[in-house]
Amino acid sequence: MMRNKPLTSIVLLSILMLAGCGKTQRMHQEAYDLSEVGNYNKALEIYEELMKEKPNDPTILNDYGWTLFMSDSLQPALEMLKKAKNASGEGPSLLKKNIKKNITIVEAFIEAKNYLEQGHPGKARDIYDDLNKSWKARDMRLKYYALAYESLGHQKKAKEYWQQIIDKYAQADFDSHFYNLATRKVKLD
Repeated sequence: MMRNKPLTSIVLLSILMLAGCGKTQRMHQEAYDLSEVGNYNKALEIYEELMKEKPNDPTILNDYGWTLFMSDSLQPALEMLKKAKNASGEGPSLLKKNIKKNITIVEAFIEAKNYLEQGHPGKARDIYDDLNKSWKARDMRLKYYALAYESLGHQKKAKEYWQQIIDKYAQADFDSHFYNLATRKVKLD
């Protein structure tokens, strides 16, 4: 499915701006940029390549773990983030603080997903509420709110969350599993 192509311009601009940087830095920036716009599959491909070059770089491990999380691979994300935490060394740092926050968010989503699977959508929704609507987890939060409201029998509210996902990705030039799931869910109504 092809839509408009704003991502191509963003990626090309990023590549040109980073032309003076090393190959690993350029690849990391490209993966990060792709993840930021929601093209998680392509970002994950690049992170896999980066792992061959820098398997113990805590920044790359953190960003890779976050991209895994955003692609809805919760357990692999948690494992990668814990590896990032271990690689970040001792002492306080902004990176360690971000890794810790990311681990907390992923663990919360794992707990909430378990509640959904066990038939306790209200408890799952409460966990999402407690995350204080972190901008970092927007796509995941929207998806799981929609699933929680579906399980609670509030189809109209669930559809509002699915629609927000559709609106976000409607102009993307890549295939988003969030978009595909949301459009299937809305069509079922």
